[in-house]
Amino acid sequence: MALFKKKAQSAPIQAPRGPEKIAPENPYLGREPIINREQAIIGYELFFRPGTTLKAKRLNDRAEVLAQIAKRLADDPKAEVSYPEEVTDVNLRDDDGKEVTQVTLSEIFYSLKTKGVTQSLGQHLGFINIRADQLGDELRGFPAMKFPLQIDLAEILGAIDAEAKQTEETAQASEAKKELDDAEGPPVPEILQKLERLRSAGYKFVLTGLTEVVDGIDDILPKFRYVKLDLQKVAKPFSLIDYCKGIPLPRDEKSKDGSKVLQIIATNVHVPEDFHQARDLGCDAFQGFYFVKPDPELSLHRGEEYRKLLQLLTLLLSSPELKDLVASIEANPVVAKHLMVIAEIDSRRKREKPENIRDAAVISGIKRITRWTQLLLYADAKAKVALDATPLLQLVCVRAFFMESLSTKLGAGGGLGSTDLAFLVGGLSLIDNLFDEPARELLSHFNLPGVVVDAIVDRSGILGQLLSLAEAAEVGDLEKCRHLCSDELKTVTLDDVAQDSLLAIKNFVSQTQFAPEEDVWESANSADEELA
Repeated sequence: MALFKKKAQSAPIQAPRGPEKIAPENPYLGREPIINREQAIIGYELFFRPGTTLKAKRLNDRAEVLAQIAKRLADDPKAEVSYPEEVTDVNLRDDDGKEVTQVTLSEIFYSLKTKGVTQSLGQHLGFINIRADQLGDELRGFPAMKFPLQIDLAEILGAIDAEAKQTEETAQASEAKKELDDAEGPPVPEILQKLERLRSAGYKFVLTGLTEVVDGIDDILPKFRYVKLDLQKVAKPFSLIDYCKGIPLPRDEKSKDGSKVLQIIATNVHVPEDFHQARDLGCDAFQGFYFVKPDPELSLHRGEEYRKLLQLLTLLLSSPELKDLVASIEANPVVAKHLMVIAEIDSRRKREKPENIRDAAVISGIKRITRWTQLLLYADAKAKVALDATPLLQLVCVRAFFMESLSTKLGAGGGLGSTDLAFLVGGLSLIDNLFDEPARELLSHFNLPGVVVDAIVDRSGILGQLLSLAEAAEVGDLEKCRHLCSDELKTVTLDDVAQDSLLAIKNFVSQTQFAPEEDVWESANSADEELA
């Protein structure tokens, strides 16, 4: 008989778990394309919304309070409790009760590293706004060559002026003043030293807010690789552009050509006339949505093949018979060629190799063919530009995928009946750019539901609100996005806008990868780090 019994081990005491921590939302909001003189996208200015980290903190603090209230009520159901206010984007305030207006570097890092923003750029550049007080070692985490950093001239001049005043105040003693006066020259401002250190490490900076030649600009410009000019605010644009391009840039060991001049990007280019003016003045690139407006010089090489595409799209939207569809596709060589490529890729999964257009149509299905036909409407078959660098094509396709994805957040389709209608609205929303006819007259050929036509022409109904939200996100209009999400589209959040925007870009990339390398869709050279 054992003298001692083995002591049973009791289960470890676990502390009660608090509410699960809420992660910050994605601060990404949208992006505006930057296009070179050959009308190819070379980058985007990225827009972010402030306060996502603070909102997560407020939500977690509120959850802790609610957990304490629940515990107290469990102990004493009659206890008097006071529930904290709900946390929303509208009522979010900092510790001083002020509205949050500035995006932190950590929020931008979070979006770039973990939310797919970097991957969404592909080979293009991402232009990011930062403040002068963010020029420090914490920037070392940015991929230097991928993300040009934008700084406003007023911030730089303000920092230089503040440092000069501080230096003057500290030179109180006569000997210190004499020592300052006897120096070989005025010390280099700290902000310029920071810019030079980071520039030497490979970072590219973009100067914004320049409207005229000011004192000290000769010391500032060599730190920058790009200058953004709003020509509407420049009194003598030709002289200023000529002056900027005459500034000698320091040789950079990491640059292929140290002799390149400053690159000038015209901003707020929203109509073709703005583009023509900026181009004639010598600007190297153009930021804005001028390409959505019809313009003879910028128009696609439209001809009979586009009318055939339009006829095919009309047929596809009317549930055609297979024989009619095959005949129409065969009359469109561009579509036929791409359809065979798509079907061959699909056939690897379905193990049904297409032998002809009929096989390809069966494998791909009406929905896939319809979407590819819409995509080809906005592509220029004769341009030497890759599909994913074509501004109009990129814009309308991302918009369509974005609206389709976001429509699933409306609950039971939000009364739409089908998410395909949301895609259709986005895909046809710029069709009046392709043909010299009013949108309502063009759309009347398609036998579309009235809600689709009204959404495109008048921005009415739920579909119209979705289209308005897509347009607001594209230009980074945070206030309009907030208004639409809190009013007409209450079940959609700003985080949904961010996530679905990135998902839409991913879907667009997956569509454009089918372009063949030869013949109709010749690819341009990959976007280099430079605009030239």
